Amino acid sequence: MKIVVTGSSGKLAQYLVPKLTNKHEVVLYDKQPPKQSHAHFIKGEVSNMDKLIKTFSGADAVIHLAALRSRYNHLPMNVMETNVVGTFSVLEAAHNQGVKKLIFSSSDAVLGIAQGLHDIEPEYLPINEKHPLKPQDPYGISKTLGEEMCQFYAMGYDMNIIALRFSNIFCPGDEKKYLNDARDPSVRRKSLWAWVHVEDAVQAIMSSLASNLQGFEVFHIAADDLCLSNPDVPYLLSTYFPEIPIKRSLSNQEGLIDCRKAKHRIGLKVRKRFEKIMTLQK
Repeated sequence: MKIVVTGSSGKLAQYLVPKLTNKHEVVLYDKQPPKQSHAHFIKGEVSNMDKLIKTFSGADAVIHLAALRSRYNHLPMNVMETNVVGTFSVLEAAHNQGVKKLIFSSSDAVLGIAQGLHDIEPEYLPINEKHPLKPQDPYGISKTLGEEMCQFYAMGYDMNIIALRFSNIFCPGDEKKYLNDARDPSVRRKSLWAWVHVEDAVQAIMSSLASNLQGFEVFHIAADDLCLSNPDVPYLLSTYFPEIPIKRSLSNQEGLIDCRKAKHRIGLKVRKRFEKIMTLQK
């Protein structure tokens, strides 16, 4: 397959591209070249429709990772222009070139719980793909709009699109930050202590790429456990979410983002455990 990866200089792409190049012809597209890759690179803005159309020529699939991720480092207008206009440009260029498969990197920020300007409680736990979306910040709004555009393009142009709602992606080198936060449950309470190792995020993309799903699908992608030193789910629920309905029984260390749909539909296999990472750092 010929696969185009947008946002190819980002962290996730650094781990994804080597997996892709083992089996596929890969074209990288970004504002800046990747640090290390032998794949063909094209420099361009994600909103440059003409360049995207030329880049997508002959492509079998597009993996759209390009985005501005933090409202703290970028102006809201820049976030919206890159993430919303950029995603529209990618979808339109893919449609123009007859690309039938697209993987969209979304985020659990669409829920509005972790990144909300005002406190938003989950409507129920564990959270699945049916949970209402209430984003308040530009990033979460942009990803919600991106998912909606993907859905409409899939419906209108016979494209097969999968949106992956990644929780906080853990990369090698993040150990100190995560381990410091892991000692105090209140620090990552708003994110529901959800995380996913970058290797598992890559596996989710590869599984999506290999799937035969038709139309539009969205999946939460998170680790099976919590990024806490001593997770105790009953205690956490009673302390931080005492009024929230619990939809099914949870084990003592089970994550609060339900990924059973991804496991069933695309064969997601989440292998990394936070406890093992903690142990390796001691």
